[in-house]
Amino acid sequence: MGQAVNDLGEKGASDGLESDDKGHVYAGDYEHDSIRQRQTDGEWKTIAHDPQILWPDTLSVAANGYLYFTVNQVERQPLFHEGIDLREKPYSLFRVKIDAGPVLLK
Repeated sequence: MGQAVNDLGEKGASDGLESDDKGHVYAGDYEHDSIRQRQTDGEWKTIAHDPQILWPDTLSVAANGYLYFTVNQVERQPLFHEGIDLREKPYSLFRVKIDAGPVLLK
């Protein structure tokens, strides 16, 4: 790898990444209906887990100290179920308190 690229270790399968102003990286964990946070020491910690977190995606850290994310139910699409659409409306937007803010670029 190039000098500008750092390997942050294995995080599992995810769709969506985000980071905060305290040095954490966030990843959706669609295999375990979870959101994971990479600690500053390099360890991954599950910060949200619920059966409703179906394929978390589109993560965003807000100035109010929350991480927001959508669940897009990719695994329930007709492609995976012989043409039957198992997705359930309403599609959801969740948030979890992280006590950190967004990375602000100058």
